[in-house]
Amino acid sequence: MNAEPGVWPAWGKARTDQVHPLVCHVLDTAAVAQRLVGVLTGPQCRDELRAAFEPLGEEDAWIATLCGLHDLGKHSPTFQGLQVEVALARFDEAAAADLRRVAKRPELRRRIDTPHGLVTAMHMRDLLRSWGALPATAELVAAALGGHHGYFPDGTALRQARREINDHGGPTWEAWRDQLVREVIAVRGLPDPGEVPWQDVHVSSAAAVALAALTTISDWIASDTKNFPYADVFDLPVYNRRADERASLAVERLELCPWEPPTSFSELFPGEKPRPVQVVVERVTGDRDQPTLVIVEAPTGEGKSKAGIQAAAALMRRLGLLGTYVANPSKATSNQMLTELERLLERLGHDKTVSVRLIHSGALDHLNERVADPTDVSRDNEDDSDVQAKEWFTRKKSLLVPVGVGTIDQALKAVIRSGHVFVRLAALTNKVVVIDEVHAYDTYMSTLLDRLLAWLGRLGTSVVMLSATLPSTRRQELVAAWQSGLLRCLPRDVPKAEPCSDYPRVTVAGAGSPMTERAEVSDLNVSRPLHFTPVNDEDVIDWALNQVADGGCAVVMHNLVRRVIATHEALVTRIATLPLEMRPQLFVIHGQLDDGPRRAVETALKAAFGKDGARPRAIVVSSQVLEQGLDLDFDAMLTDLAPVDWLMQRAGRLHRHDRTRGELRLAIAGVVDTEAGPQFPRYSESVYAPITLMRTWALLQEKTCLNLPDDVPALVDAVYGPGGAISCPPGWEESWRIETERLAHALKVAERNARLMYLPHPNAVSHLGELTKHNKHAGRTRSR
Repeated sequence: MNAEPGVWPAWGKARTDQVHPLVCHVLDTAAVAQRLVGVLTGPQCRDELRAAFEPLGEEDAWIATLCGLHDLGKHSPTFQGLQVEVALARFDEAAAADLRRVAKRPELRRRIDTPHGLVTAMHMRDLLRSWGALPATAELVAAALGGHHGYFPDGTALRQARREINDHGGPTWEAWRDQLVREVIAVRGLPDPGEVPWQDVHVSSAAAVALAALTTISDWIASDTKNFPYADVFDLPVYNRRADERASLAVERLELCPWEPPTSFSELFPGEKPRPVQVVVERVTGDRDQPTLVIVEAPTGEGKSKAGIQAAAALMRRLGLLGTYVANPSKATSNQMLTELERLLERLGHDKTVSVRLIHSGALDHLNERVADPTDVSRDNEDDSDVQAKEWFTRKKSLLVPVGVGTIDQALKAVIRSGHVFVRLAALTNKVVVIDEVHAYDTYMSTLLDRLLAWLGRLGTSVVMLSATLPSTRRQELVAAWQSGLLRCLPRDVPKAEPCSDYPRVTVAGAGSPMTERAEVSDLNVSRPLHFTPVNDEDVIDWALNQVADGGCAVVMHNLVRRVIATHEALVTRIATLPLEMRPQLFVIHGQLDDGPRRAVETALKAAFGKDGARPRAIVVSSQVLEQGLDLDFDAMLTDLAPVDWLMQRAGRLHRHDRTRGELRLAIAGVVDTEAGPQFPRYSESVYAPITLMRTWALLQEKTCLNLPDDVPALVDAVYGPGGAISCPPGWEESWRIETERLAHALKVAERNARLMYLPHPNAVSHLGELTKHNKHAGRTRSR
């Protein structure tokens, strides 16, 4: 082949007997990007990206064309030489010597050439500058395009790439790349780039993130041979029209159709009377037309999960968003929420047009175990298998779907320095992110969450957070983190909210000062006295058997798996001595069970103790896995001492659906009083900070009853408040001091570890390379 070395000879993708020219892949990607510009990212991100290129006119076409040029660096000796025989057959003799010089030698086990993304970034920066773009604009755009394999090039790498003349080919290959760019721009109907005002293009960090994500996702779609089969043709206008047609079909298969749910509670949940907190949520979200943060705090049973979906629905419709992502603290709670959302869609008649995607590391296993076909994702024809459809759930693209439900980890990955972090960020911008059980995260995860909120705020992403027991200081930190991104300032500079001791409460924040509204409690939670009963560890077995002697169901919840196992084994032994008619059923569940057995136990527990469960005579021995999310209801509970907010959370599993079953009692074990202070089971400090348990016990040891929910906010604020919020009991002084210092040190370590993992604050980013340098493992979303 001896035709126009700058356009046709360069291969973009090659097989043994097939070649897809680079120029064709450029046009494929540009055609996809043109269709995704308006739907991939959220309104604020999209508006910033379009505004950046508006001075050029036809901004969507320019954005898409730039996306297509992401692989420009493949037009270089270093890349073409990867399949040198293919390249030699296509280029003329002017290129042959360059290709042979850099061809990969078979004896080399790893590539030592310059990655084509670096060549793209290097060349595009020079090209943009030659068109008149400002240095900052040229660097951001070049980095966004060159980082399509997940990592943005930094200055050092680019300087090194520029020195590798054999790899990028020097002036000869540079001229050929320029020729390809001119041809692509012309065939896409755009004017000469030297005649449009590139000096007026200003790209923000949010716009650069959007451009990088748009480039990468368009490349993924265009690289799928089911969408764009290999074609070696010479008529660019004809091929460009064909690429447009194929791009329309490919994007249609993504099912990026917005979910348009009703916004009122009565329409979302017909036949159900809204609870007070749901009424407040509907009122405060009904007129929002800008990015919004909502925090719902209410006791168990007040319908927070439905209020979260209700708030998300209102914000989706008001802001014109694609959908929502519901983030849960665990796989079990995610699986349960999947079922709830599927039922909601079916009830609304949206189940045929909108599918809920389960997104966590065990999603495929969970879906394989379900009887019903879970989805119809990206199906090309009726012969596609369920397994192929389900595989979509576990890929990086999964967060792109309109409605997703999964673990908080999938969202936190969006702020860990790692490959394609910008794709994760951009995927969340066109959704309302709902974060359930926001109190459930330790210091490490909370630090990551704060940084995620800052980025979501900067990208204009609305967030809804749900909690039963949130300290006031933590609520203020969450609001400040999100608003700091939205307002492009430091957290300490955001508008301050007025103090609020009301509970339940709904906090709403936008660009102005946050507002908090009180909500009443439903009849379900009006004045619920919770009685405490201390139980010695040696009496736990007797307590459990006594609770179910005449029927009913009891749960024993320990903080350590070893205690769960020991109690379960002791109960097995004792139950075996009872008459057959007196033997209760026995369940055990903890976090160290394999996924399959654990899901089987969860299913059995929901059948027995869920809202319409059979409620057999039974004892459940559990670790903390039952304290959040799973909608279970027990008659009696014994729990190891835990921080006060977690005690209240656990107590929410008592008489959850029926308040008429007698007095509400919570037995507490796992604490031994001594003159020098309480002692806790060995190794429990790996679960909860001893000083937090001590502060909780200092508040509760003399109490026999609490009035729920009225007493909860003051207790939580006291335990997590300033050191003087709780007086140290006499005799505890030394252990109190030691454990206070240990906690302070542990918090510093956790915060430092999280800082090493997360992205810089969005207001501190001057170059995209800062987002992916010092790469970390995206899976490190938890401290252990």
